[in-house]
Amino acid sequence: MTFRPRSPWRIRAGGAAGIASLAILLAGLSTRPAAAAEAGVDHLWVLRNSLVRADDVPRVVERAKAMGVRGLLVQVIGRGDAWYRSERLPAPEPLEGRGRDPLGEILPLAHAAGLEVHAWINCCLVWSAPARPRDARHVIHQHPEWVGRLADGRPMTRLSPAQRKRMGIEGVFLSPGHPGVRRWVAENVREVVTRYPVDGVHLDYIRNPGVPIGYDPTTRARFALELGEDPTRPARADSRSRARHDSAWAAFQMEQVTAIVRAVRDTLARVRPGLPLSAAVIADTITAQNVKRQPWGRWVRDGLLDRAYLMCYAPEVQKVLDQLAAVREQLGAERLVPGIAVYNASPALTAAKIKAARALGFRTVALYSYDSLYERPGRWDRLRSLLVGAELPEVSP
Repeated sequence: MTFRPRSPWRIRAGGAAGIASLAILLAGLSTRPAAAAEAGVDHLWVLRNSLVRADDVPRVVERAKAMGVRGLLVQVIGRGDAWYRSERLPAPEPLEGRGRDPLGEILPLAHAAGLEVHAWINCCLVWSAPARPRDARHVIHQHPEWVGRLADGRPMTRLSPAQRKRMGIEGVFLSPGHPGVRRWVAENVREVVTRYPVDGVHLDYIRNPGVPIGYDPTTRARFALELGEDPTRPARADSRSRARHDSAWAAFQMEQVTAIVRAVRDTLARVRPGLPLSAAVIADTITAQNVKRQPWGRWVRDGLLDRAYLMCYAPEVQKVLDQLAAVREQLGAERLVPGIAVYNASPALTAAKIKAARALGFRTVALYSYDSLYERPGRWDRLRSLLVGAELPEVSP
């Protein structure tokens, strides 16, 4: 089921009425005694770029502690590579030959500072650099049959960087419909959680890209065995049969992505029972299901996820409000975490989104990302002053 209820709060950027609408929404939050504490940030995404230099790792922890955050989502599998000591995955090319263990470095420091560390694991996106991986152990070399294929049969590894950019895709994805892919992801998770005392697992890119894939021989054969048709050739050409075929293909693909989440959940139940499982998900549920084949609302309802982190990365405050109001109406706010971007918005707009999320009843908020927050001096100081004060953030561009 898809949905797009309209938010009852409308903001017209640049107008007095828009600022007044946001003021009404935030009024209850800004007048409560605990407003300053509630307006803060709970979790930070920490990209692998911040782990390249060993002397940057303590700084991540020091800054996070000073911010008062509860936990870090630390990227430990980025593009099919391991930012930890692995027997399964190759080392990241920026760390080749250094013998470092970034996850092993940050964990004791974070725990000593009272911070949680959740292992952020990219699942289906496995490469995005212009040249192919140098290490022969990389998954796209070891299992080229797992690489997603476009409708014309081309594997995604044959796309040039310019073609990827033109198509709006991040890189090379594996095909969720291949059973080997779900086993690979689940075993990667098992290795991390049995070797390191992480406080949770956070899945990312647990979806298809923004273009249709799944046309590899294994996925096509599995669909044909289940539904009696090849996904590229419906049995009948009339519009009703075509619609039924397309609906069945979409449902099949969503189930393949769900199967990966289920395999991870089952693995955790065996090796680390009770360890929280979360995922970064597309905030717009229509796009999530119809384009990315990511039925994350079902994962939350069925208990496959303990939390869903909504990627509310739109620059516009109103768009974020609409997304949050929609998902709150459908699923409630208890197990949903608004993820607010700082890389594409001013501190004032970022503060407006965070305060609005709190006012809408979301108790936990995450920022994407630590790296963006500290790439410009003074950005966190300005954002903090807006969050803890009664000042109404200016929302006009």
